[in-house]
Amino acid sequence: MAKAATGRSHRIRHVSELDLLPVMNLFCVIIPFLLLSASFLEITIIEMSPTEGISTGAGTTSLAQSEEQQLQPKIILTNEEMFLGTVFGTRSIGRVFLEDRHGEMVNTYDYDALSDALGDFREELDGAFPTIPVHKITILTVDDVRYDNIVMTIDVCAYHAFDQPGLQVAAYNVLQRQIFAGAAGE
Repeated sequence: MAKAATGRSHRIRHVSELDLLPVMNLFCVIIPFLLLSASFLEITIIEMSPTEGISTGAGTTSLAQSEEQQLQPKIILTNEEMFLGTVFGTRSIGRVFLEDRHGEMVNTYDYDALSDALGDFREELDGAFPTIPVHKITILTVDDVRYDNIVMTIDVCAYHAFDQPGLQVAAYNVLQRQIFAGAAGE
């Protein structure tokens, strides 16, 4: 066959249409599988109440302005022990012990004992001061206490209606003064 002067042949070429049906079927199978296997991040926000500063002992000042602030309990987490400081005094809740978490030995606290102590304190508080609603609690820690221990402490506090936690991180010697000041009834 001879070519035309333009250099094109006179044959009509049929361009086959692109068949997307197999690709769409593949995506219909893959997308639900990927959605089911995906893990979504759940972010929880813990409302924290503002806390006052810790006295360093040089100039001891009374920071509590209201009755509720004077009744506010403190949970003190050190590397050796956990304490509950209240208007009735400071007492030891339990010693730190090692727990196996996912093959790693980590420090943890006795949260059942903390729950019992907070329950007893709530009963004493409601009996002695029934007209004052106390919802704030301060958690005092040293800087190397594990985050999950702090969160578990906050959860125990929320269970006993202390739903406005405050967090303070202090040096160990400042916490020792707080413990002994509470034990002496100052």
